[in-house]
Amino acid sequence: MEQTNQTAQPSEVTLTELEQALTAENEKLIAQVEELTAEKEKLSKTVARLQSSADKSDTYLNQLVAMKNDFESYKRRMKFNGEQAKAEGIASVVTKLIEICDNFELASKHLDGDNLKAFQMIHQQFMQTLFSFGVQIMDVKGQEFDCMTMEALSQMDFGEENKGKVVEVYKNGYTLGDKVLRYAQVIVGA
Repeated sequence: MEQTNQTAQPSEVTLTELEQALTAENEKLIAQVEELTAEKEKLSKTVARLQSSADKSDTYLNQLVAMKNDFESYKRRMKFNGEQAKAEGIASVVTKLIEICDNFELASKHLDGDNLKAFQMIHQQFMQTLFSFGVQIMDVKGQEFDCMTMEALSQMDFGEENKGKVVEVYKNGYTLGDKVLRYAQVIVGA
């Protein structure tokens, strides 16, 4: 029986050494797991910070895009407002020049000779100035009466073929683009 004890001892020694080796290996693995867990926590915090930074960056980018769009809208509005103000300014000045042209036409009816020629030349210069701004005289004589561009001063009988048509123009009408600066004052056939 002593032989069994001797054979059992080397196995116990081997088991103890094996247990110690496994315990040491287990402790190494536990230490590595703890290191990896700590590293994972650091990485999780870093990912969270990066995600927070990315979210802030997206927010700033969206704000920047919105500001850019607002600025583009502002530029379009300012351009439109500027063009509109320019057109209104031109219309205002041109309307006053039209009144001066009317006075030249009236005065020219009472003049003759050299005085008439001088008035006609000045009148022509005023008309050229109006035309340079894009003003056009309405050609309404012989046309059907249109209440959108003409003002009827009266109706007169000029025959059946002239019924509802402009038979005489008292004052010319003027347009600037699509805008009527002054309605033509006309006499309509009845």
